[in-house]
Amino acid sequence: MQFEKNLTLLRKKNGLSQEDLADLANVSRQTIYSWEAGLNYPNILMLKKLADILNVSTDDLLNGFAVNKLPTIIKDLKLTYVKKHDESIRYEELPNWFIKLKPEEEVCWALYDVTNNALIRDYSYHIYVVGKALIHDIESVEIAVKEYTKDFSKVRRYNQYVSIKDNGIAWTGESYLEDGKRIIKTYKDQDFLDDWGFDKKFNYMNMIFTNAEDYILEYDGKKQNVIKVSYFDPDGSDDPKRAYFETFLNKDLNTLVWRRYTKVNMKDTFSNEKIVVDGHEYDSDYYAITSRLL
Repeated sequence: MQFEKNLTLLRKKNGLSQEDLADLANVSRQTIYSWEAGLNYPNILMLKKLADILNVSTDDLLNGFAVNKLPTIIKDLKLTYVKKHDESIRYEELPNWFIKLKPEEEVCWALYDVTNNALIRDYSYHIYVVGKALIHDIESVEIAVKEYTKDFSKVRRYNQYVSIKDNGIAWTGESYLEDGKRIIKTYKDQDFLDDWGFDKKFNYMNMIFTNAEDYILEYDGKKQNVIKVSYFDPDGSDDPKRAYFETFLNKDLNTLVWRRYTKVNMKDTFSNEKIVVDGHEYDSDYYAITSRLL
């Protein structure tokens, strides 16, 4: 991603207007506008000042956060329950993909296997919102996905399409290249619904959670308050509660950490991170860590 888009994205993520950033950087609002429009660029000293204001490195400001910056191993992550959250939560991210369906949203994240009391990085993802789309007769949002292997030696690219309706969310389509051909599937194709539908049907998942909980997240010597929301998913099976997911959100309701549990009687190996939910025993499969935690 180009510098001008990075600057715009980071400014908005910090809740700053162009005028706010101009005041902090001691430049005019027109100067900020010209940088974000790609008309000209700051010098080295100003670039460092902007990075400090936006709490990122100059490399991240110039090039964006890359998946290879996600740590290979995590040992010092701790989540501690505090209490039930006082209010319901409207979760605005695409479930299990950790991105809000709004212009210029972007996130990097990786899956981590639970091994010997540590989290070991596996596949990594770079995801960003492309824009609006119309899938048959349904207004949708297009999401671009870059999926990397463990050693970053290969990358797979594909696009997903998602619809938001009232307080729910549903997948409407996907697009990818296979053997030189563009493959497009939508909610009118049953094989697409088998993978992306709720209960293998075109249903909207409710995004209002009344069972949220407050936690303390500790990582890299720092503590912060987070909110946990949880939900079930058949995960491609006929069991509506085969998989149990927990996502831990920061104050902006963006995912920092996510973890997936699977019913014990449907697993071959165990992490010994077992929990009981709705009378069923689950064991932890893996975690996801997003670039927002780092």
